[in-house]
Amino acid sequence: MKLSKILSLVVSAAAIFTLASCDKTPAETTASPDVTNTEVVEDIGIPTTADFGGGEFFILTAGSVAYEDFTVEEESSLPLDNARYKLLSKVEEDYNVDIIQDVMVGYSSASSGTPGKGYTTITQNVNSGECQYDLALVAGYDVSQLASTSYLYDLNSVKGENGGIDLTKSWWDQNAVDSLSIRDVTFFTTGEITTSDNDAAFVIIFNKKLAEDYQIEDPYELVKSGKWTIDKLSEISKLVSEDLNQDGIMGLDDRFGLLIWDDSVVGIVNAAGERCCVINDKGELELTFYNETTVAALEDYFAIAYDNEHAIRYQRVVTSTEQERAFWQADHGLFWTTWMGQIPALREMESDFGILPYPKLTVAQEEYYSTIAPYNSQYICVPLIQNDVERTGIITEALAYYGQKTITPVYYDINLTGQSLRDEESEEMLDIIFGNLVYDIGYCYQIGTYNKQLIIMLRASNENITSVYDTYKMSAERQLAIINASYERAVAEWVK
Repeated sequence: MKLSKILSLVVSAAAIFTLASCDKTPAETTASPDVTNTEVVEDIGIPTTADFGGGEFFILTAGSVAYEDFTVEEESSLPLDNARYKLLSKVEEDYNVDIIQDVMVGYSSASSGTPGKGYTTITQNVNSGECQYDLALVAGYDVSQLASTSYLYDLNSVKGENGGIDLTKSWWDQNAVDSLSIRDVTFFTTGEITTSDNDAAFVIIFNKKLAEDYQIEDPYELVKSGKWTIDKLSEISKLVSEDLNQDGIMGLDDRFGLLIWDDSVVGIVNAAGERCCVINDKGELELTFYNETTVAALEDYFAIAYDNEHAIRYQRVVTSTEQERAFWQADHGLFWTTWMGQIPALREMESDFGILPYPKLTVAQEEYYSTIAPYNSQYICVPLIQNDVERTGIITEALAYYGQKTITPVYYDINLTGQSLRDEESEEMLDIIFGNLVYDIGYCYQIGTYNKQLIIMLRASNENITSVYDTYKMSAERQLAIINASYERAVAEWVK
């Protein structure tokens, strides 16, 4: 949800947080009135308080990156942790529950034959008929396999007579719901209940000092005017590169127009408005990876990415995340293709920087699109075995609702505050980025391993996308046939 809309609700949310919890039962479903704001506030749609008997509400978080959205146990000096503490305290008090999160960090790649901890934990629980976890936040590679093999509850059905999860509400990302639902059945999605979707978003950051020193066009204005394209990125990048040590060889001691993250090539496909796979009108995953637009976008990007005088694929020459961050912080690049999760670690950088969406292919393209990093992604899901599905629905919806009102504004604030000032223009950029997140279900399932193959192409300076596509097309089609048959069985259980 855009921050401009969120802020109109913050005052009323603050008022809600000061209300004492009363002894309502789940049958009392009227939300607290908004007495501080004349704008219409979206109704929560569930009881604002209920007594669930002091029971424990278990949440599993598992993935290559595991977000601790629900583990803060005391007030903190860190703004985001403090906001999470207040949210959790309120929900626990209002519903008389104890929220407990188990965090499991580990490589997740179920669709390539190596199940992650999220996949193995939930499948073991379901197969044993055990409800160990009421809710889960699971890596994209794992949760997709759980969905198609009938281990998850349809989120639209996680409710009772007093309400529950309502995916039509603004605190659920409608792009995710639309992209991941099959025949109106949604096994996993995301929204304001977690910041993991925002953290996993592909972004480009730019060095404001270098932009001023080299007097380049204002990147913010380029975005707003619709002129921020791959060609423009390439054009500007060539204005900044400089052999600082004058040894005739461009390397880590020099300055580049563009720092290339390996995974960025995956985002370029989505940035052009294309997808590896979509869910078609039949409710089937359909391969859409290869077309004229995809080829054009990749060719344009390869043209600048493989220009070693102006761009550096830094992961080929640095040895650690710390080294790549230090390279950026020392003003060695104007642009950096990266992801939002990097931003907090860069805030001590002496030079200010701004945040941009990935570029469009052409100025005629209407929107900017930002990929959710498949490897770093996590999605909300509900394990199939539930002891009290209405309780799960109400607690989950409350966490998402209050997350929108309290967590998201703080998330914006900490990512927009630099050394000297708040970057108000990047706020508008984040609205664009988070308003057009791409949830590519083909990447979640690693169809044809095309996301991996794109990264291999970038590393090897390979430009032959047609050859790569043809090489893996048959295996992609076989994989899709298996997934679609499996999904049909999984979905049928919820649409009878």
